[in-house]
Amino acid sequence: MPLVVLGMNHKTAPVSVREAFAIPSDALEGYDRELAADPAIAEVMVVSTCNRVEVYAVPTGAIEPLRVALTRRLGTERGLDAMQLDKHSYFLTGEDALRHVMRVCASLDSLVVGEAQILGQVKDAMATAREAASLGPVLDRTLQAAFHTAKAVRTDTEIARATVSIGSVAVDLARRIFPSLAETRVLVIGAGKMGRVTARSLASAGVERVYVTNRSREKAIALANEHGWHARDYSELDDLLAQVDVVLSCTGASRPILDVSRIKPIIKRRKYRPLFLVDIAVPRDIEPAVGDLDTVYLYNVDDLEAVSRENLEKRQEEAAEAEAMVNAAVTNIASWHRTLRIKPTIAAIRHHAEALTAGEVDRALGKKQLATLDDVQREAVKATVRAVVNKLLHPSMTALRTHAESGDGEELAAAARLLFGITSEDDPS
Repeated sequence: MPLVVLGMNHKTAPVSVREAFAIPSDALEGYDRELAADPAIAEVMVVSTCNRVEVYAVPTGAIEPLRVALTRRLGTERGLDAMQLDKHSYFLTGEDALRHVMRVCASLDSLVVGEAQILGQVKDAMATAREAASLGPVLDRTLQAAFHTAKAVRTDTEIARATVSIGSVAVDLARRIFPSLAETRVLVIGAGKMGRVTARSLASAGVERVYVTNRSREKAIALANEHGWHARDYSELDDLLAQVDVVLSCTGASRPILDVSRIKPIIKRRKYRPLFLVDIAVPRDIEPAVGDLDTVYLYNVDDLEAVSRENLEKRQEEAAEAEAMVNAAVTNIASWHRTLRIKPTIAAIRHHAEALTAGEVDRALGKKQLATLDDVQREAVKATVRAVVNKLLHPSMTALRTHAESGDGEELAAAARLLFGITSEDDPS
């Protein structure tokens, strides 16, 4: 059951083509349901953003019927030019498909390498597929591995971190993370000296959608009015955290005002959209463990001071490191995928052995010599025979799994079916 990807992105199709094939977010669940109903498709998930339209799918059998089904549903059934789809799309299978999914989630395949939005968009697509009951164990495990790798890439490399200047630390970081600051929602927590400095940098960068909150409402109103922004009550902090994209915290609190217990429920309210927290305060406003939460990216003063201005060479070094991390993750998940291909053979051999064993044991127990056995004794005989059969099968089953992980399991599986006399009729339903 190999993973396949059919899609187009900013590299293969101009925006005029992408927008024609794009699928509105409120229509994704319907597409997932309809595709999952096709007999050629076992699992499916559709991703549609401004830069890509992709379908991740697992076939029930041969790959070609699945490809035909996807192409038909995405193209001709929507009245779109099938030639355009063929010209501008890619169809990936096996490890190529796995690597693509990993690179997409790690934002290595993005228009702006290192951008954060795509991971949240894929997670939203996964949630939609789950609602549509089109997400199965293969896609689920593959995507979870991709999310884990994406988080590692963002944590362990500088590929997504901003080129930071100490004078305008928060704005430079936000500018690298979000292509358009004018459309980015920013929350400033704190209206003291550092809050005012941060506010001037935000205003100079043209950021307009800014909310200011502070324990002293009067200070929040004064700072917000100075720049034409919005002051909000400190009691609304949780609601604000659920809405904004970037949080710049710079209060004079002596202990963290944002901790794990507070942020965890907010992540769910945000539907796992990325939340970027920049803690400019000393002492820190945000508990360091918050940065370990999924979809939360936390930067503090030390982080920002340690990041030097990246030149092209540094960017390439980070990209190469990220690619190496993706390759390692692909190797791991591909090994698991290969084991799936021999599962039907293992199940068929066990089914075949159990059927033969049951028949022979029942025949033996029906003979006159064993007629005096009571129910407990008869069960003991059956259990003993099953144990012997399992021990005889164990080396073969272990060899099949081991060779599947190393990449030559399918040939061994074919040989095993031949040696055990397995035919299609022996496969368990």
